[in-house]
Amino acid sequence: MCGFFGLQSYSLDKHKKISASKKAIDLLNSRGPDSNGIVLDDNDNLIFAHNRLSILDLSETGNQPMISSSGNLLMIFNGEIYNHKSLREELINNHNFKNWKGSSDTETLIQSVEIWGIEKTLKKLNGMFAFIIWDRTSKTLFLARDRFGEKPLYYGWISQIDSFVFSSDLIFDKIFKNVDFSLNENALNDLIHLNYINNNISIFKNIFKLEPGHFSKIFFKKNKIPEVNTHKYWITNNTVNHKKDIIYKESIKQLDEKLTNIVKNQIFADVEVGTFLSGGIDSSLVTAKAQEVSEKKIKTFCIGVEDKNYDESKYAKQVAKHLSTDHEELILSEKDMIDSVPKIISKLNEPFGDSSFLPSYFVSNLAKNKLKVVLTGDGGDEIFGGYNRYTQLRNLSKIHQLPKSIKKIINYYFSNMNEKKVNRINYIFKILPFFKKQFYLNDKIKKLFDRVDPNLNFSDFIFNFLINKNDLNLLNNSEIFSKEKVIDNLKQKFFEENTLDLSLEEKMMNVDINTYLPNDILFKVDRASMANSLETRAPFLDKDLYEFSLKLPLNQKISKSRGKIILRDLLKKKLPTNLIDRPKGGFSIPIGHWIRKPLLEWSENLLSKQNIEKSGQFNHENVTKIWNNHKIGNDNSNLIWSILSFQQWYLNR
Repeated sequence: MCGFFGLQSYSLDKHKKISASKKAIDLLNSRGPDSNGIVLDDNDNLIFAHNRLSILDLSETGNQPMISSSGNLLMIFNGEIYNHKSLREELINNHNFKNWKGSSDTETLIQSVEIWGIEKTLKKLNGMFAFIIWDRTSKTLFLARDRFGEKPLYYGWISQIDSFVFSSDLIFDKIFKNVDFSLNENALNDLIHLNYINNNISIFKNIFKLEPGHFSKIFFKKNKIPEVNTHKYWITNNTVNHKKDIIYKESIKQLDEKLTNIVKNQIFADVEVGTFLSGGIDSSLVTAKAQEVSEKKIKTFCIGVEDKNYDESKYAKQVAKHLSTDHEELILSEKDMIDSVPKIISKLNEPFGDSSFLPSYFVSNLAKNKLKVVLTGDGGDEIFGGYNRYTQLRNLSKIHQLPKSIKKIINYYFSNMNEKKVNRINYIFKILPFFKKQFYLNDKIKKLFDRVDPNLNFSDFIFNFLINKNDLNLLNNSEIFSKEKVIDNLKQKFFEENTLDLSLEEKMMNVDINTYLPNDILFKVDRASMANSLETRAPFLDKDLYEFSLKLPLNQKISKSRGKIILRDLLKKKLPTNLIDRPKGGFSIPIGHWIRKPLLEWSENLLSKQNIEKSGQFNHENVTKIWNNHKIGNDNSNLIWSILSFQQWYLNR
């Protein structure tokens, strides 16, 4: 795992390029503290800089930037290629390539591109990666990113210095202090409604993210903006027409075998590997597999909180005890929040509104003192149907089929729900025959009804449930503030041509795989772990496992309002049922309480009129209304946390 930076410029001289690269190396140090390097090329018009976190081939032969054996290709690379040994064997056996200098996956990757070309290589790779390759002969720059977006890659043209820049983090504004980086208001609109920035945009107008499963070819011409040609090399759900009627027992057997091989492959490194263990299905299954294939006790790490309503660490401890892992936990106190949160949020180079970044950071910090690599359960929910929005989608469709008059009654009743009305809600369920007896009022059901809008068509209706509920215009630019824009972007993934034959649940899973997974979950894990010089690997995001999951019938993933059926049943072979069949908790913290109490002073300062006007993006009057409403007990924590995250980020610039 590493960090990289580079630029191509006919305007900046050699010394300015080197100076910028040295700043980048300092800024990216936590991503790669073990070694660094800088290479100038193309008559000093192009420069590559790299920070290395040594995982495979700890010797100097794995250092970067790396040059191919022919001398034609120059590369900087961040990630891990899990099938690099088989690729290396293929290059040796089929192409008689034997001129190896070391044993790193970096060298395997650059030689693969040298022999097979960029597209063929990308289709063969199984791993997580972002890399840049300069072809000295064709004068072409290649940018590439892994299928799911585990590793980030930012790029853009900065007209004020006539330079094309690229990096594994959004650090350009810190390197080029005299450049005006205008804020992207569409990104702010995403942040307010989704808690993350979607698609290929960033918080800056002129800087973009290369989307997952894509690569770009960049062609440079003096005194002209470079030509950027972007191509998609991998499509999710491309095996949808190959679903098989697999006997369930056979499905479980195949899943068991695949996970064993994947974890065995991903646990391979020249350093020790552990796991994050939350006690949930995904991390427990990954940990069980890791312990199975390991010759010694696996180190496992967990974070808990003092608030028992949120703390799930007891489950992780029970799982660890049953699996006999070397378990370590940290229980976060309110004092930890007061002392640490502002510093932790300041480590983000781009505003991000998912508060679970905090426990992700703390658990990464806990693990970094013991090892360099951990396996996680990320991707299990999106691929095997774990989120409540999948299991409740059928109920949503039934709600939408109700007469508009009844939906108006539901909309009114639930939008005005309070504790006094809770015990009366079962009367509504008796009136609505499509509800089964197991549905009683809880937070999940209330959330389903709380956003009912009788005027929305079905696609708008379901996506309305994925965004923060707010009727106030929070941005100064009222033309930009729009939940409809956010919903339209999500709907584009829902109605993609390759998803036409999918069920509602599978369509929604595909939306999440292309939006929420890369731009929230994987963003969070990458930034939290890399801030602590820790590499994370996600076995559920293995290419072959994903393609296997597409062939499974839906009822092997979701059944009777329960998700991840096949993962649950496989885990029951390894853990007692009482540790599996319990409500889904998630990696959450009592952020709503924290910003009211221990983080109140910090929150009030960031949301003050002075600081809101300093950033110049938000309508102070409306932000204050939402904030005051939250302080008296009406939870707006997701929305407020996005604003706080932006404000902290902006004031750190």
